[in-house]
Amino acid sequence: MKYVQERLGHGSMQITADVYSHVSKQLEQTTIDKYEEYMNKLND
Repeated sequence: MKYVQERLGHGSMQITADVYSHVSKQLEQTTIDKYEEYMNKLND
């Protein structure tokens, strides 16, 4: 988040977090979904 804040020129990390936190949550869910898919294939 700090890198994004600096690159976009936001005055505080809170602004960046408020605007872009949904992206982090979406990436996390995508990663979880891929992991679960991989583990299910191992169990077949």
